[in-house]
Amino acid sequence: MKVNKYLIITIVILAAELAVVLWLGLTLPAGAKVPVHWNIRSEIDGWASPGAVMLPFWLFNAALFLLLSFSPRLFPVYKQNRERYDAVIPPLTLVLVLFFALIHVYMLLVAHHPRLEQKVQFIFILMGALFICLGNLLPRLPRNFIAGIRTPWTFYSDEIWRRTSRLGGYCFVMAGLVLALAGLLNLRGSWMSILLAAVFGTLLLVPVAYSFILYQKSRKEE
Repeated sequence: MKVNKYLIITIVILAAELAVVLWLGLTLPAGAKVPVHWNIRSEIDGWASPGAVMLPFWLFNAALFLLLSFSPRLFPVYKQNRERYDAVIPPLTLVLVLFFALIHVYMLLVAHHPRLEQKVQFIFILMGALFICLGNLLPRLPRNFIAGIRTPWTFYSDEIWRRTSRLGGYCFVMAGLVLALAGLLNLRGSWMSILLAAVFGTLLLVPVAYSFILYQKSRKEE
């Protein structure tokens, strides 16, 4: 698939998101509240009016699309790795925009049908799918100051960046599978808190520690 096709699909997603959320939001009964935040126990703890959710959330997604699509071209590192960036940034943009669009629509659907949220943890299924996609894209990113696993040690060499990104990709995929399974099993409460702490702790600590180990090994070899 060519780069411009990713951009076209992303624009179509944004247009569809706007149409769907306007329809869902404008058909809500007076006084309805829309969930906007889930805590670590997978419980809804934040609500907003439909008017505060429809356009502001869509504008955020549109701004994200513009930022990811065009801002990398302003950095010198983009010109140095243009082909690799053009192979990664468009699908990454599509994945993130689709994720936030689905979250946006889901929030309004829950406002229409509150019991929908009680059956399956759709938020965590989406998060799992997002992590799996990011895990597959992460190893393809060239060394840069914008995105990826950026530690003082991954910037030491392209080899450390590449190997750390590959391990980080595996961690993201495994974390995504765990989150999606937890969502399907409708895991809640303290068990979900423990699971999320373990998942995000692994994502944070394992690649960072691995990059440091590779750095120390590289220094000794030199």
